[in-house]
Amino acid sequence: MRGYTQWLFPENGPDRSNGKDIWLVYGTRYETDIYYRDEFEALARRAPNFHYLPTLSRANDDWTGLRGHVQVHISKIVEERAARLGLPLPVPPVNPDTPPAELRFDAYAYICGLNFMVSGVRDLLSGYGWHKKQIVFERYD
Repeated sequence: MRGYTQWLFPENGPDRSNGKDIWLVYGTRYETDIYYRDEFEALARRAPNFHYLPTLSRANDDWTGLRGHVQVHISKIVEERAARLGLPLPVPPVNPDTPPAELRFDAYAYICGLNFMVSGVRDLLSGYGWHKKQIVFERYD
């Protein structure tokens, strides 16, 4: 994820995000497991279209940030976006006759993490009507 953010928002170069909202929902168990936190927080301050949401599933009592699994927060993002843009959920299905090279979507997801989380987010987005070409993922467990 860090590599993507560095490419999209280089410190000494042109912004490649094209003004699109980029959401990084960083889920982990404990606060000590949040990598690159200072860098992502600085980027969120610098780039108003970059949204950094660390969430902990086993947070200590003194944690003031988001709690719970990534899926909960992804759901809120998708639903709030749809409401803001006046889009239906689930989204209408893609015409099956559309060649893959011609598919264009206004939102994409890149999911990286443990199988439980990846599968949960994929199922969630599929339930909202997202096409499989909108959802890219990596599992590592």
